[in-house]
Amino acid sequence: MVAADAALKIRGEVPTTGASLHRIARTGPAGDAVPPILETFVKNSLSVAIAATLILAAASAQAEVRVSGFGQVVAGATTGEGERFPQSAYTDEVSFKEESLFAVQVDSTLNDRVSVTGQVLARGHEDFDAELAWAYANVTLGKGWSMKAGRQRTPFYRYSDFLDVGYAYPWIRTPVSMYNQPWSNNDGISFTHTGYFGDWYSQLQLVYGHFEGDARFDGYNYDAKLENIVGFAWDGEYNEWLSLRAAYLQGDLSVAGTSMDDLAAALQAYGQPGLAAELDYNEDKGSFANVGFKVDRANWLVVGEYAITRMDDTAMAGNDRADWYLSAGRRFGNVMPHLTWGRRDADVRTDLLAALPPEHPLYGPVASAAASEQLDESFVGLGVRWDFATNVAFKADWTRYDSRIAEHGDADMVSTGLVFTF
Repeated sequence: MVAADAALKIRGEVPTTGASLHRIARTGPAGDAVPPILETFVKNSLSVAIAATLILAAASAQAEVRVSGFGQVVAGATTGEGERFPQSAYTDEVSFKEESLFAVQVDSTLNDRVSVTGQVLARGHEDFDAELAWAYANVTLGKGWSMKAGRQRTPFYRYSDFLDVGYAYPWIRTPVSMYNQPWSNNDGISFTHTGYFGDWYSQLQLVYGHFEGDARFDGYNYDAKLENIVGFAWDGEYNEWLSLRAAYLQGDLSVAGTSMDDLAAALQAYGQPGLAAELDYNEDKGSFANVGFKVDRANWLVVGEYAITRMDDTAMAGNDRADWYLSAGRRFGNVMPHLTWGRRDADVRTDLLAALPPEHPLYGPVASAAASEQLDESFVGLGVRWDFATNVAFKADWTRYDSRIAEHGDADMVSTGLVFTF
């Protein structure tokens, strides 16, 4: 299977001319080993995948049903003076569960206009409990337009559609400096237009939906709700070697169970409702803007993204946080070494303490809470990908995290793993 076919198979699409916009990986010789760590998932959720297949097959006796999947087995650990590596629960003890995962996807073409997709995903850090990650219907509307309705991926980033598919990109994980939104899916509706404009292949996606469920912040899960998600994402490719993208999304965010809840309650009790509202997430308006590019030519791969995240009604998400990364790699046959740089920066709301005199009993906790949201972080990563068998690749990564905020500390993360599709 060629690389584009492997990538498109994950999404239940049929490769066509112009599909190189989704050309995301390269393959090697044949091989079909399944890692032993997947046994836990298979025992817990194989019946779910089989049931999903039968349900879709039963939906139409004449429907074409396709089953595909992907997974990865990753071992990793961290070292350094920092308490933890950002967006990770790794410690100084090697873990095989934090980033290992397995997924089965079922696609059914009901007729020449309607198809349905379901994806069951199990993550190691959730004890391989299976969840229904995708569940949507796709309707072809004509003149290049199509519509999806149901649970689908929110197009925050360039690799959003393949966020869990480790086989789709050179790193073990997408760059942490950029890919740090704790919610990747939404329940809603989207309209997509695809077409050619001269030598450009264009894909425009319009999105409306909401998210409600667990959100993972720095290795911990919280109850979160992101309502009224609305926005767009555009991806374009020129002559199969230059890709550009731009996206903008906004929504209303609520998060329960954070460390700020008790502090906000105390401020309410001290007659500071306005300041209390600044320290929690309760229907706070937020926006996200992203631009990116990719150059894939003459065995070189260079890719980068830049994003601004803004929370208008809370001080607890930084102030106009800026994230970026730039990655470069070169293919030597079926081996690709790569180097990645990235940063995260966010200022704090210095005006928060104006409402409290220094002698106020909550002055110190409020100052600490506001300061905890400041970011001045850099990331440098070195890795290699080896496509040693068809649809299977070995990866190894080392990433150095440096923070100029003393209490955040510095850390190194080392990880290695196998990624595969089928």
